[in-house]
Amino acid sequence: MSSNLTSIPAPRGVPIVGNALQIPSDGPAAFFEETAGRFPEGIYRLALPGRELVLVSDPDLVAELCDESRFYKPIDKPHSDVRAIAGDGLFTARRDEPNWGKAHRILMPAFSQRSMKSYFPEMLEVADALVDKWRRNEGKDLDVVGDMTRLTLDTIGLTGFDYRFNSFSSEEVHPFLQALADSLNEAMGRLKQPPFVTAMRRKQIRTFEENVRVMQSIVEEVIRERRAGGGDDRRDLLSLMLSAVDPETGEPLSDENIRNNVVTFLIAGHETTSGLLSYALYQLLRNPHVLAQAYAEVDRLLPGDTVPSYETIMKLNVIPRILDETLRLWGPIPAIALAPYEDTVIGGRYALPKGQQVMVVIPALHKHPKAWDRPTEFDIDRWLPENIAQHHPHAYKPFGNGERACIGRQFALTEARLALALVLQQFAITDPNDYQIKVKETLTRKPDNFLLRVRSRQPYERFGTEVRAAQEPQAPAAAVNAVGVTLRVAYGSNLGSSEDLARQLAGRAEQSGFDTTLLTLDELADNPPSDGILVVVTPSYNGKAPDNAQRFDALAAAGGLTAGSMSQVRFAVLGNGNTHWLTYQAFPKRVEAALLAAGATPIVPRGEVDANGDFDGMATTWLAGLWTALAEQYGADTTATGTQLSLDVLSEAEVRPAVVSEKAYPITVVASEELVGDPTGLWDFSVEAPRPQALSITVELPEGVGYETGNHLAVFGKNNPELVARALRLLRVPRDQVVRLRREDGGTGTHLPIGQPVTAELLLTEFVELQEVATRAHLRALAEHTQCPWTATQLQGYLDDTDEASRRYQEEILGKRVSVLTLLERFPAVELPLAVFLEVAGPIRPRFYSISSAAMVEPNRPRLTVGLVEGPALSGDGEYRGLASQYLARLRPGDVFFGYVRVPSPPFHPPADPATPMILVGPGTGFAPLRGFLQERAAQQAGGVQVGLSKVFYGCRHPEHDWFYRDEMRAWEQAGVAEVHLAFSTVPDHPYRFVQDAITADGDGIWDALQNGAHVYVCGDGRRMAPSVRQALADIYRSHAGGSGDDAEKWLDQLEADGRYQQDVFA
Repeated sequence: MSSNLTSIPAPRGVPIVGNALQIPSDGPAAFFEETAGRFPEGIYRLALPGRELVLVSDPDLVAELCDESRFYKPIDKPHSDVRAIAGDGLFTARRDEPNWGKAHRILMPAFSQRSMKSYFPEMLEVADALVDKWRRNEGKDLDVVGDMTRLTLDTIGLTGFDYRFNSFSSEEVHPFLQALADSLNEAMGRLKQPPFVTAMRRKQIRTFEENVRVMQSIVEEVIRERRAGGGDDRRDLLSLMLSAVDPETGEPLSDENIRNNVVTFLIAGHETTSGLLSYALYQLLRNPHVLAQAYAEVDRLLPGDTVPSYETIMKLNVIPRILDETLRLWGPIPAIALAPYEDTVIGGRYALPKGQQVMVVIPALHKHPKAWDRPTEFDIDRWLPENIAQHHPHAYKPFGNGERACIGRQFALTEARLALALVLQQFAITDPNDYQIKVKETLTRKPDNFLLRVRSRQPYERFGTEVRAAQEPQAPAAAVNAVGVTLRVAYGSNLGSSEDLARQLAGRAEQSGFDTTLLTLDELADNPPSDGILVVVTPSYNGKAPDNAQRFDALAAAGGLTAGSMSQVRFAVLGNGNTHWLTYQAFPKRVEAALLAAGATPIVPRGEVDANGDFDGMATTWLAGLWTALAEQYGADTTATGTQLSLDVLSEAEVRPAVVSEKAYPITVVASEELVGDPTGLWDFSVEAPRPQALSITVELPEGVGYETGNHLAVFGKNNPELVARALRLLRVPRDQVVRLRREDGGTGTHLPIGQPVTAELLLTEFVELQEVATRAHLRALAEHTQCPWTATQLQGYLDDTDEASRRYQEEILGKRVSVLTLLERFPAVELPLAVFLEVAGPIRPRFYSISSAAMVEPNRPRLTVGLVEGPALSGDGEYRGLASQYLARLRPGDVFFGYVRVPSPPFHPPADPATPMILVGPGTGFAPLRGFLQERAAQQAGGVQVGLSKVFYGCRHPEHDWFYRDEMRAWEQAGVAEVHLAFSTVPDHPYRFVQDAITADGDGIWDALQNGAHVYVCGDGRRMAPSVRQALADIYRSHAGGSGDDAEKWLDQLEADGRYQQDVFA
């Protein structure tokens, strides 16, 4: 690898001081940006007294730097000098200081988009004060930066701490602002000074310390006044810091840390936003066509002197794009500091030693030609949704990166939206001085000496567009006339998500008048269509087809869909997947290619939905395009209709036996054994928490049902009784209420027991998921079933067709895994009927467990290794407990559950020849199927069959805690069946922490085994473990066979293609 390394280019410096004298004290960021333009590589370095600085602007290199598993935020100059002001506040805390984590966890809810509404009245009060001052000074030069600084300081002071700086009541600068400005100037001045020079400037040090004391004394007085006032009902930032405890440690914030965070918010809460607003006004004056668009939007949403509401401000579209483009060209933050945890290489050729400070030069990144067309032009259309989708994912970083990104982003943008909208509503702005931009740099960048003038807008100047009246709720659509076109919905599905989408799609197509058929892709392969419409919904499993699409895949691969055979077919494909997998969308792409080769014509482009992202939002967007196309091309009324499910309340006498899942058969529990030992005293739990309970469960299959080594057992779990009771309470339904479900359209295509009498408790226990993330369909149902305007508005905030609504849904609902039940608790004014809940709730899907036994040893009594899933809910509402694992843990010998044996797709089974060596990698519960492999090999050896050696790589926390099947492993090793390599993540003196470390250490042995035809099997975590194992194997290949990283990947791909590298992994 060293032969590929390239030295990082640098401008010429001078001895001792390096490049320090070239950096202007009044404009280091401008110098960094200008210098970046001289290095097309997008990276350069500067030599400073006692240290070296690497600066990066290429977006591909920035993408690597933003990998938080490799890089962290260092507190070096100038942040280390700002730390003297803000201590261990959120901005300047070091990564290893526990106060950062505590404050971040406590304060995150206060900066969510939902919290912005509670701050809005104070934001409006301060914005009105700005307008009042400007109205008093019409026709005079106005100090834009000064007034925007007053606005933003007063806003954070009032909303965050109930402290009134009253900056607009005097032309004098508030002492806090003066002390802050002087302190930041000093901190930036120290950027290029050697430490000994800084130490000699005693007068400046005293002044700096005095300014810090001024700021801290003001903040301490604010805290004292709040404490003296006793408890109150204010829920601002200060109240939260004084009263809340860290949900992880249970500890409150110390008084010193509260002071440091108040100082931090007063600095960060006004510095950046004031710069943003000043630059935005400058850009509007330079781009009158954009200013006209902004005026038109304001006049439409805020006609005359309409007082802005939070809801109206969040409907703005032009102004947010103005702010986004302003942040691109004139982002107040000039750089992001990062450093690698370990020695590393970026771009494949630039070496960075451990701890090396790297600065992402934001102005240069935001104008990099690799990422931006016409990079220096002010173009707000870059921020239209269709254009945002084309942006480089790491070319726009105005708020920083990752977990250390600006916590107050939504606060700043909400405040800026309001202020800019209010100014444009009230004033015509002009620049009689023809201001030429000059940037003043401190910790942030602002335009220097920027003056403008305003006058009140006259009625005749306002655009005449009126605000559209809110639409009344739509009644369910009436049945439509038949379209006379056959529409087939074909799906592939193992876990049920694609089948659910297909069923929903087929139901709506039927309501729209199409002659609709729902079938699997295998059923489609038996009778391929020659006309009509075909919609395919399918995922990909490790690049393979789902279980019920194997015949279709084979037919397509064999050329069974001949050219021209589907020339009269119109089609659409929606592919489901997870971007964590290298084979993302592999099978949907093959389906599309096969249909195109057969002459079919696409209706809309193939859709992709990512289970690792906003799955629901992506599906909804693609389906909306499909329905629009079908409506236009076939004259169908594809408007969504109302609820199709209703229920009858029955008496107990009418009850018949309840139905069970049709795919499953009864399976009996024979034994259940605990696998996890008591961790007390074994290690420091701050290193890694103990694992939850894990069980070895032996079950008995019905007569005539068998399995093969490596198969899965699908388990239909039941919801926890406590969870069911919670759902019944929120839905206001008695547990023993008996109902009969029916479909209004007469259909039966649903996972629910249509037509069967069943209790409400049984319905919620056995048929629907209660903990799944609330989808937009759920949110829409909630919004339609409340009479409370506030509640409806809050819910609609997730549903609007805007970037903000999409972001809010992804952050507040999807990212935190918020369920419908949690939303019903948060919005008690929602009265959701049971029938509506059942219609939008997903079915209980089977969970698949690898069988941990060998069929030849225990032919009808498979064993499962079940790790219980439990922990604090990401939503913050209590504990999350996995449905199937918790259900299995409640079962006792003799209990019966429902499930079925399933062959994994792709298959996962030991080699047919017992003499073939194996490399088995399975930490924790990932060892489950590998136990079966070894049990089979041991039985074959006992029967006189020669078996190949199995190299076993097993990892866990501690050998006395979670080394599963320890005695068996030792017995197999003594018998010569296995060679066991161990990794313990909490044992300091053990040589290997993770299985990939043990694999690397045994590189020679693994290479020899592979040369002798060994098969590799990997089972367990697919996000971190499996990719790390693959990388370790690739490294072994390169060290023994030579070649590049691409060569190693091709070698691994060939092993997979030959069936010698199999994975059974989960996300």
